[in-house]
Amino acid sequence: MQADMSRNARSDSVSLLLAGGLSILPFLLPYPQLFQAEWLAAALGVTAALAALSARGTKLVALPGPALWLGAFALFLLALALLGKPVYLQLPLLGALYVLYAALLLWLGSQLAATAGMGRAAGVLAACLLAGALANAAAGAIQFYGRPALLEDIVAELHHDPLHNGAYGNIAQPNLYANYLALGATALLFLWQRAGLRTAYALAAALLLAWACALSGSRGALLYALWFALLGWLAGRMQAGVESRQLKFAAYGLAVMMLAAQLLVPWLNQSFDLGPPNHGALHRLVEMSGEHGEPRWQLWSLAWRIFAAAPMAGAGVGEFAGAAFESGLPPDLRQFDNVVWTTPHNLPLQLLAETGAVGAALALGSLCTWWWRAGRRYFAKPQPALWWIIAAVGIESIHSMFEFPLWSTHFLGLTALLAGLAATQRSGSRAAARFTRTAVAGTCIALALTMVILLRDYVRLNATRSIETPLTVAGAAAAARDAALMRALAQGPLAPAAEYWILLGAPLDRRDISEQLKMSERAARYFPSNALIVRRVVFLAFAGQSAEARRLLAQAMHTSPQRCQETVGILAQALAADPAAITPLLVLAKDAGGPGCT
Repeated sequence: MQADMSRNARSDSVSLLLAGGLSILPFLLPYPQLFQAEWLAAALGVTAALAALSARGTKLVALPGPALWLGAFALFLLALALLGKPVYLQLPLLGALYVLYAALLLWLGSQLAATAGMGRAAGVLAACLLAGALANAAAGAIQFYGRPALLEDIVAELHHDPLHNGAYGNIAQPNLYANYLALGATALLFLWQRAGLRTAYALAAALLLAWACALSGSRGALLYALWFALLGWLAGRMQAGVESRQLKFAAYGLAVMMLAAQLLVPWLNQSFDLGPPNHGALHRLVEMSGEHGEPRWQLWSLAWRIFAAAPMAGAGVGEFAGAAFESGLPPDLRQFDNVVWTTPHNLPLQLLAETGAVGAALALGSLCTWWWRAGRRYFAKPQPALWWIIAAVGIESIHSMFEFPLWSTHFLGLTALLAGLAATQRSGSRAAARFTRTAVAGTCIALALTMVILLRDYVRLNATRSIETPLTVAGAAAAARDAALMRALAQGPLAPAAEYWILLGAPLDRRDISEQLKMSERAARYFPSNALIVRRVVFLAFAGQSAEARRLLAQAMHTSPQRCQETVGILAQALAADPAAITPLLVLAKDAGGPGCT
């Protein structure tokens, strides 16, 4: 008996440590792509769930209500895959697995709260999250002010952007970076109030987080500061006492510190010529309606139009970009050079546009259910751990109204895990326990198999996609071998990306013209970049569909006027294969592009 209890305790501890690893490890990888971080987060989440499941002496909690909503949403996506007409079957299938991963992490958080206690589990996750945020804050500062050669394998390189030279640490994107630092700031407040973290250390950590957040230039940081101010008021709802007042004023102080950093850090950088040219969040907020402002209202209006065209089931999972291109981008959205709008930067609108009213109701039902229950629980019996969970999930909810953090597995998994801590369920009957065990185990197996295949195909895709470009220097045998591998990848879960790269490297001639037309139609629905669309124009012209080719070319010139030279260059490459078909298109492109288009 004691041996079984000891084994179960070890399993619970391992599960909690793996969950803590999910809060820090995926956010420290110094890679430019997000795939590695997302894959690691999924692996840690599945392993932690299996560890919790292996503790046979521990009663399993029932699936939380929000997880059941997500399960229904996953079934809806499977129905879309089987009964709808997706351009790629892989997109709704992977979407369903993605949703099931969120449901799995919700259950895991609930199980950890039941076995370790919500306070202890929250303390471990907060400590890991704070450590990761501080490490990333330091990495972002090093990245911004000058990375020494010694740290090349530890800190990611800063890629200069003419519009926004914001730091992003090891998270590959400034907005996600600011998001993670804000999560770390909430963890700092919680640990300072709960664990007695020394005030001097807490102030130093807060200063580093606020400074690094200002280096990101993310406008979301301004919203997080306002959220901290609201959290200060919320802290006052806890039982009256010194600790409650301390947390309240600490939250107010952090809000002021973050806002002050947004003013002072860009000014100091500019005054002393530190780092690359960078505009702070306040400056970028003022410029929102200017030349380089991001026209979110136009984008949200576009998402509504896409939803109105298919209100029940939406345009299709992963097909927002194609639907946006086909509906015609507003002028304000065409000013960004070669940007493909794959999302409306708003969670409810993304769900409405891609999954329709039914899918959006199921997905948002999960989120609303959680907020309703967490809010009722907090106001009925406030406690610091629950305060922190609401603070962290609130940051993700706020960011989801203007960006798409929950489209990244590591942010989705962390959010679902924290939300699960506050969704504690009672142990159910034997039948309910069997259902929970079967559902959790089945989800883990499906996710594990998919992850193995995805990792294999991702490695192959990265190794071969350069071979498939027109600029390849590989020999004929190597190019033929890798081309065959790319065609094989087009049958797997990464088919959309594989076909996109195949088309970019395809010769512009009449070979396999029927297959090229079908493939380009699918890829254009997934990622309608200017280079891909113009290649489809060429294939349409070769197939004798001159009217459709002219229409599509005119739309490409209208959507991406800055890419006129690229358009003319692709048409010129195809000219030798069929001058009669391509010459009118070349003339049309040059006329539409004006004197500078040659």
